[in-house]
Amino acid sequence: MKKYELMYILFPTLTEEERNATISSVEETLKAVKANILTTDKWGERKLAYPIEKKETGFYVLTTFEVEGTELVNVEKKLNINEQLMRYIIVKKTK
Repeated sequence: MKKYELMYILFPTLTEEERNATISSVEETLKAVKANILTTDKWGERKLAYPIEKKETGFYVLTTFEVEGTELVNVEKKLNINEQLMRYIIVKKTK
């Protein structure tokens, strides 16, 4: 299993409960493919580099996890249909 980082941005209009529910949903998506979640860091609301859907800010979350690389396709399929996410990126962690 290799280590990966998932950085995703939630819409700033979500309430605290909706944010926590979305973060839990993303973690459940990872657990469904037998990923081992190492950490989940809530970075908070930050300014975006460019507006997305007329929003200037977003709530950033970074999750570090271990999973087989072949399962990433299934994770991305689920993340693509999550309407609470503005953007996400999965990168392989080195060291």
